[in-house]
Amino acid sequence: MRAAARRLAALVMLCGLALSGMAQAADYSRLMEQAGLVDLATLGRGITVDLKYATTDNFTGQNMYGDFRRAYLVESAARSLRRALKQLQDINPHLGFVIYDAARPLSVQRKMWKAVQGKPGRRYVAPPHRGGPHNYGVAIDISLTYMGLPLDMGTPFDTFTDDAHITAESYLVKKGRISRHARKARQLLRKVLTDNGFMTYSREWWHYERCRVGYARRHFGLLNF
Repeated sequence: MRAAARRLAALVMLCGLALSGMAQAADYSRLMEQAGLVDLATLGRGITVDLKYATTDNFTGQNMYGDFRRAYLVESAARSLRRALKQLQDINPHLGFVIYDAARPLSVQRKMWKAVQGKPGRRYVAPPHRGGPHNYGVAIDISLTYMGLPLDMGTPFDTFTDDAHITAESYLVKKGRISRHARKARQLLRKVLTDNGFMTYSREWWHYERCRVGYARRHFGLLNF
């Protein structure tokens, strides 16, 4: 009887955790939409969402989002991304975008900040007391796909080395640290995004912002949930 009771208690706890994760995901989606953000999966064919911080395949090694799997941006940034997607698919209809992160709730930023304390990755995470561009829904971590498969960009997402920088790609090719194909893929990603209003971040080939954080703090709401 005691063993059966323990099994039942464990089952109830697992069900509770699963329901909690589902509730968290639903809450994030509801709150994003209440804040006026746009679900990027609605932008059209060619958008793949692969939230790396909803897995352990990121520099923290932890799942920051639970069961949440959707990507959002403020409306102006979403419009720019839709235009960039059209430009990309006018070049080749088999090309598309894969989104690794977008709008990020402040609660997730706090977890991320806590996870990197005392680690080299700390300098890449904005302190949660003010928030960074992801926390205002104006930043996106993004790459290219071909027929749904990610292209080689020279490094994986969240590679915090000089090989991920966009300022010396010819040198990286010359030294054999990234391939010519990877440099061309980065250049194409950069062209279609910057042509449509996004701005680069020199240390991360995957990170783009529709506006700088100072402007975002004046014109957009902090995702304080």
